[in-house]
Amino acid sequence: MRQLEKEGFEVVFLTPDADGRVPEEAVLKAVTGDTILISVMAVNNELGSIQPIEVLKKAVKRAGAPALVHVDGVQAYGKLPLRPEKLGIDLLTVSGHKIHGPKGVGALYVSKNARILPRTFGGGQERELRPGTEAAPLIAGLGAAVEELPDWRQAYSRMEKLRDYTLQKLSGLEGVEVNSPVEGLPYLLNFSALGIRSETMLHFLAQRGIYVSSGSACAKGKQSHVLKAAGLPDSRISSAIRVSFSRESTKRDADALAEGVREGLACLARARR
Repeated sequence: MRQLEKEGFEVVFLTPDADGRVPEEAVLKAVTGDTILISVMAVNNELGSIQPIEVLKKAVKRAGAPALVHVDGVQAYGKLPLRPEKLGIDLLTVSGHKIHGPKGVGALYVSKNARILPRTFGGGQERELRPGTEAAPLIAGLGAAVEELPDWRQAYSRMEKLRDYTLQKLSGLEGVEVNSPVEGLPYLLNFSALGIRSETMLHFLAQRGIYVSSGSACAKGKQSHVLKAAGLPDSRISSAIRVSFSRESTKRDADALAEGVREGLACLARARR
């Protein structure tokens, strides 16, 4: 979006609420008859907030705008029902590594309403969209990962139970504040270990074989603009930890995480004195 601004387009950025969702009224107010594109994450990749997609098409219709709706479905695909035609999605992006597929490959759904132009030019053998040879092994890997996706309802229910179990374990620790919304995607959990910088806790946990992150990989080393936009104080932003669950995660993993955080809070706090 910043690049589009540089190219002369007028871009409006909407501020999320405390749960990390863009309010419906903000979307309805921002879309005008001149709007040509609305782009939103189906699920926020740091907080796990679920954005109601249906409101986007509602805003487009109300404004009478010729806008296309793009949804970043990287965190949501395979975990929530994303039916483009039903939700009014024109463009949908997904990524292989979020569904146990290979890294470096993704997919783009394009509706008949959208016209895609190439970003690079050369041979036209790939439907005139890009030059070069397609990465067949990566594409096959993505296809295999999609075929192995479990029923999303059953997987969601199991993950909710695991997330709630983890929350119960963490909430009993003094100094832990949960940042993720209660009704967020259960595959993600964001919390703060107050008084301990994120990087310090990450290293402490990694030494015990527990691997979590301080936020999105694409913003590594920077203060989270997502948590800042959600209105969290600096004390919670600087100590934020993001936990990602998968179908391979277990209660044993949750126990190890909670114990690791408990030890970290005790040991690292003593080290600061």
